[in-house]
Order: sequence, then C-alpha cells, then structure tokens
Amino acid sequence: MFSTGFKYFMGVTVLSVVALIMSLFVLDQVAIAGVALSMLVVAAALLGGIAVVTRDGNRQSGVNEQSTDLVSQSIWPLVTSIGVVFLALGLVISSAVFFGGIVILLAALAEWMVQSWSERASKDANYNASARKRLLNPIEFPVLAALGLGIVIFSFSRIMLTVDKTTGASLFIVFGSLVLIGGILFAIKPDMKRSLGAAICVLGAVGIVAGGIVSATSGVREELVVAKGESHMAPECGEERSEHFDKNATGTLSLRSSVSATIELLDGQLTARLVGFQDPQKSLTISRSAPTNLIFHNLDAKDYRLVAELGTRAAAEPEGATEKNLVCTQLAAQGFEQLLLLKIDKPAPEGTSYRLVVPGVEGQSIELVVP
Repeated sequence: MFSTGFKYFMGVTVLSVVALIMSLFVLDQVAIAGVALSMLVVAAALLGGIAVVTRDGNRQSGVNEQSTDLVSQSIWPLVTSIGVVFLALGLVISSAVFFGGIVILLAALAEWMVQSWSERASKDANYNASARKRLLNPIEFPVLAALGLGIVIFSFSRIMLTVDKTTGASLFIVFGSLVLIGGILFAIKPDMKRSLGAAICVLGAVGIVAGGIVSATSGVREELVVAKGESHMAPECGEERSEHFDKNATGTLSLRSSVSATIELLDGQLTARLVGFQDPQKSLTISRSAPTNLIFHNLDAKDYRLVAELGTRAAAEPEGATEKNLVCTQLAAQGFEQLLLLKIDKPAPEGTSYRLVVPGVEGQSIELVVP
C-alpha cells in the first residue's frame, strides 16, 4: 500500500487545499496567503509523489511481486489536464469554475495514483483490479449516485419551469405513478434480471435528462420571465407596476404586543384606532427614534397597502438628487392584516408633515406627529 511518508505529505496537501479554499471565503485580501498556500500544496504534493515512487527510499520486501506487464491506458491524465485548465480559467472567469477545477483536479489525481498503484500491486491482474475496487468503490458509487441524482433533479426542474402550472401538476402525477409502478414491479419480481432493472432506470433517467435539455433550450414560461424582470428589492410603495412580485402575501399576523395603533380602511375611510381612545382618530403621535409597530387592517373589497410618507431622502443616483422617503406594507386583501414598522429619527421639517396614506384611496390620510 502507500508508504508512511506519502501519507504524511498527502495529509499536508489536503489540509493546505482546505485552508486555501477557506481563505477565499474568510480573507478579503488573499493574494499573499493564496500564493503561499498554493506553493505549499504544490510542494507537499510533489514530495508525496516522490515518496510513493521511491517507497521512502526502502526496498520492497513483500510477498506479492510487482507486475512487469505494461500498464493499461488511462483517461485520468486527460481529466487532470482539464482540471488544470478549469483552475486557470476560474481565476479569470468566476469562483464557481475555480472550485470546479479543484474538484476535478483532486478527483483525477486520486484516481490516477490509485490506478497506477493497483496495476503494479502484483502479477495477478484480477487481484490488482479487486484491490482498486476495494479502495475506490466505496467512494465512487455514492459520489456518482449523488451526481446522477443531481442531474436528474436539475433536468426535472427545467421541465417544470417550461411547462404551465396545470401541465406541471399532471407531470408530477405521471412521474410519481411511474416510480410507484417501478417499485411495485421490483418488489413482486425480486428475481428479475439485473440488466432489465438497470435498463428501466437508465431509460427513465435518459428521458428526463433529454426533456430537461429540450426545456432548457426552449426557456422558461412567460409569466416567470415577466416575474424575473420585476424589481424584487423592496415593496412597491407607489403605483402598482408589477404583476407577480409582492402579491398574495400572508394575511395574518402573530404580533399583537407593543402595537401603537391599528389602521383600518373601511368604505374608503382611513382611521386609526388607539388604545385608550374609543373613537377613531385621524392623527397619531409616535416616539422619536423608537420602533413603532402599526397594524394595517383592510376591510375594503380591493387589495390595498398602507404607505408612510416621511418626507424626502438622498437618492442613490444622480449625486445630490432626492426622492420620496416611503415605507409601506405588502398588499392586504379584504379582511387581512399587514404590519408596518416605523422608526423616525427627527420631526418633520417646518411647513411639511408626515402622514399615512393608502394608494388608490383619495382624500384619506392620517397625520403622524413626531415630538
């Protein structure tokens, strides 16, 4: 098997690779640390390769004689070179390509070294093959299964993003029924030929992957394209422009403590109900620089949102420009509630006022008084 020196150097190599990957996430400036760790990885891997070739400078005195036959052709040098290319491209393109290159490179090097060792373990080719299988199959099978399952899941997701919602529900039923039928068939026919079971699974996976490729080339359905083009940064506090974003929000609230007031919209009238006041109010006093919780209760037939107009603020661009400072709830359907959290640091400038309004309801507002 592997020599003691090789194990030590391989351990240092693996730890160095892990440290290099962690430094990319933890450190802001990874130039010096990245170069140092990369050189450590290369040096440790080189010394490990020398140790495994020279057997730590000791002559082998085992029972099994090494094979003198020529080694078989291997694809792993090609895969290793592909990993190196991905590693170099990742430094320029993206971190995902860089990490993919690391995974390909480490996997190819491991497969290459184990194959080289197993082909020289003895003169018996069958023993050499079984030695390789005992070492790598417990790792290869789970990894390949996870990779294949990930490809099937990703392909199925492309199909579901392309077809409409009704067809998607039907496809779920059909695929689920096929899986159930296949499970029943394998259960009642335990003596089924292994080749037949493998053929059924392969055909099913190939069909899903082919459907995923076709769906990926066709693109997602129109409503998802529209939804992707909408802004998802913050609720729309002004005119309703989007068709999908900020719609169908949860209409019930668990927050019932530390609520300053409940803002109600009924028959086009906007009022505030405060604790200790029997009649509805048209003004609301809130504390400065303290969080204030308001509940918006929509009792009208249409969907509305509550908007707090808090003067103006500096716009992101162009420099020196200003924009309205608006804070709002999500849309609330009839009979539902939404929470509005306010924190106002200073009173309204002289000649102006803060207020609560409902877009689409004219002539209704509640004044916000900040002492």
